[in-house]
Amino acid sequence: MEILKGFIKKHIRLSIAALALLVVLVLIFGRGRNKALGNTYFDKQCVSIEIEEGDTLWSIAKSYYVPECGSMNDYIAEIKKTNRLCTDDIHAGCYLIVPYYIPAH
Repeated sequence: MEILKGFIKKHIRLSIAALALLVVLVLIFGRGRNKALGNTYFDKQCVSIEIEEGDTLWSIAKSYYVPECGSMNDYIAEIKKTNRLCTDDIHAGCYLIVPYYIPAH
């Protein structure tokens, strides 16, 4: 009987620790905001755009880029990840989801 009580107590403690960790992770990563320089926060938004003839990932990224995105290469990587692109190839007439950042109010 004592072994069973110890087993239950151990699992309750592990469950509480796991729940506490989950709460911390949600608070850290679930905010939907990126901290910029200083104490200013930026909200991440997305826009769907139609790719036009002559567009490149670089030209599109340049239109939406702000320093809070990191480097331009980081921002292009974020656009590629958002759209599940493995290469830099994009085609006119297709659509891209472009994340961009605006100051939080």
